[in-house]
Amino acid sequence: MSLPDASEHFLRFYYYGGSIYCALKEFDKAHFFFEQAVVCPASVVSKIALESYKKLLIVSLLITGKTPQIPKYVSQGIVRHLRGLSQPYHDLASVFVGNDPTQMERVIRQHEDTFRREQNLGLVKQCIPAFFKKNIRRLTNTFVTLSLADVTNRANLNSIRDAESYVLEMIAARDIYATINEKDGMVSFHDNPVAYNSQTTLEEVDSEIRKCMFLDEKIQRMDQEISLNPQYLQKVAGSQEDKEATSLRS
Repeated sequence: MSLPDASEHFLRFYYYGGSIYCALKEFDKAHFFFEQAVVCPASVVSKIALESYKKLLIVSLLITGKTPQIPKYVSQGIVRHLRGLSQPYHDLASVFVGNDPTQMERVIRQHEDTFRREQNLGLVKQCIPAFFKKNIRRLTNTFVTLSLADVTNRANLNSIRDAESYVLEMIAARDIYATINEKDGMVSFHDNPVAYNSQTTLEEVDSEIRKCMFLDEKIQRMDQEISLNPQYLQKVAGSQEDKEATSLRS
C-alpha cells in the first residue's frame, strides 16, 4: 500500500482536512474532502483512502441519510475492495435507512470496538440523533400538521418532550420549516420561505462558485504533479508492460 510522495501528500491533505471539518461539524465540507481522497486515481487501496471512505460513509449518513454515490470513473475493483474492508460501516448504513432505532443501537454495540479502535465512535454516535431527525424530515414530505404525540410515534422517539426538542432544534438549524402550537401541541410544517432571489443569496452563490473554482484549480495542479511524478510514471509503465506480457503469453 505504498504511495508516491505527491499522491500521499494529496491524500493526507484531504483526509486531515475532512477530519478537521468533522470536528467543526461542517459535514458538507468534510464530505467533499473525504470524497476527494477516495476518488484519487489508484491501482490499489491505500490505508488513507480506506480510512477516508469509512468516514465518508458516516458523514454521508449525517447529511443525506444514505450512503455516498462513488463516481463511475473510480475503478470497480477499488470500490469493491473499499466496501469489503468497511463492512461494519455498511451494516450501520443498512439500519440507518430503516425506521427502527433498536437496530441502530444493536449495530453500534456490535461493532463498538471496531469503531473505537478506528477512532470513529464519536462520529458514529452522532448518527443516533441524525437518525431521528431523518425520520422527522420524512414526515414533512407527507404531512402538513401533526400532533407532537404523532411525531413521537412516527419518528420512533421515546417521549413527546424528545419530539419537541428535536423539532425545535431542526427549526433553529433551518433543517425544517415548522411551528409548534404550545396550546394544543400541534406541529405545522411549512415550505421554505426563502425565495432565493435576494442580493445576499446571489453573493453567497457567487462566493461558493469561486471556492469551487479554486478547489478545482488546486486539484488539477495536484493531478498534474502526480502524473509527472517519476515514481508514478515508472509504476504505470511497469503495469502496462505486465499487461502486454500477459497478452502475448495468452
